[in-house]
Amino acid sequence: MPTYPDYVHKTLARAREEGQWQAAQADAAALCFDILALFPDCKEASDLVYELFCDEWTVYENRVAVQQNIDEWDDRPWQQRRRLALSYRFMSRWDGKYELKHDRGGPKDVRKILEDGKFELLGAYCLGDEECTDYAWTIFADAIQKAKDPQATLFWIGWQYADLGFFADAAEAIGELCSRFNDEKARRLLAEAVWWRDNAHRIPWIPPAGDGSRYDRMMEFIDPSAPKTKDYEQRARNENQKERIAPYRPTIDKKLAKLFEKSIPEKQDAPASTVVDWSFLDNDDGQPGELPDWVKRFIKRLERLRDQDETNNEMIDDMIHTHKWTRNIPPPSIPKRYDPNEPPFDPSEILGGMEMDDFDDDDEDDE
Repeated sequence: MPTYPDYVHKTLARAREEGQWQAAQADAAALCFDILALFPDCKEASDLVYELFCDEWTVYENRVAVQQNIDEWDDRPWQQRRRLALSYRFMSRWDGKYELKHDRGGPKDVRKILEDGKFELLGAYCLGDEECTDYAWTIFADAIQKAKDPQATLFWIGWQYADLGFFADAAEAIGELCSRFNDEKARRLLAEAVWWRDNAHRIPWIPPAGDGSRYDRMMEFIDPSAPKTKDYEQRARNENQKERIAPYRPTIDKKLAKLFEKSIPEKQDAPASTVVDWSFLDNDDGQPGELPDWVKRFIKRLERLRDQDETNNEMIDDMIHTHKWTRNIPPPSIPKRYDPNEPPFDPSEILGGMEMDDFDDDDEDDE
C-alpha cells in the first residue's frame, strides 16, 4: 500500500468535511483532483470523488440541470457524450482558468487550424458523426507541428476535448504534453480528465448509455415523421462532408483497425446498483404528462414579467409544447444540509431592492 505525505491525508479529511454540506461537493472534489494531480494512484482520492458525486442533492440538481438540455429518455449515443460534457462543466472547478492565459480561440499563430479542428469535434458532439473525431485529430496534429508554442497548443487541444466530453482524447493530448513539458496546470487537468474517462460509465445522475432505441420508441409517440437515430446519423455525416474541402478518408486500413479493436479492452458496463432507479425509462408509456417542476417555475417567472416583455406568451407556449414529454424528477426526501459556520444566504446582497420571488423559487424544494 502506497505511503503518502501527511498533507494528503489532511486534504482528503478536509474534502470529506466540506463535502457533506449543500452545494460543496464540487469544491470538495476539486481538492481530491489536486491530490490526484500529484499522486495519480491515490485510490482514496479517486473513490472520494465518486462518493461526493453520489450525494442525493448533487444527483438531483445535476439531473435537473442536464434535463434542461436533454430529456433522460433520449439515449442517442452523442447525447450521452453531451450529458457527460455538461456534467463536467457543472462540477469542474477547472473551467475558465485556462482563459487567464489564452482565450477560447487558442494560440493566435495556429488559431485558424484549431478552429477547423474544433468544428470537426462539434460535428461529433452536436450531430453524432463519430468520423469527425478522427478528422479533428489530423487537423490538431497539423496545428501542433506548425505551432510556435506546442505546449500551449497541446493544452488548448486537451482542454477542448475535455470540455466537449471526449475524455479519452483529452487524457491522450494532455498526457503527451506532460511527457514533453513540466506543466503543473496540465497535470491538474490530466488528473480530472483521466478520472472522468475512467468513471464516465457510472456518473450517478446520468442514465445508462443506449443506442437510440429508446429515443426512437418515444419519437413514435411524439413525432412519427422524425428521422430515426441511424437516419439522423447518416444525414449529419452527409452534411458534414459538404462542409469539408476534401472528404474524410480513414488513415487506418479496415483490416488493421479490426486488429486494434480486438486488443482494446471491452467497454465497462454500468454498475449493477445505481443511486437512481432508471427502470422508469423503459416503462415510459410515451404519453404527454405533467410538466416538470423546473418548467413550472420558469413559466411562473415569465408570467410575473409578462407586462415587461410581449414575447413572454410565445416563450410560455413554447415551453409547454417542448416539455410535454419531459418527466418530472422528484427531489430527495432528506433535507439539505448547510454548513452551520457559513452565514445564511442573503439575496438582497446581489438583488438590491428587487424581490427574490421574481427570480427564483428553488427554495420551494426545501419545504
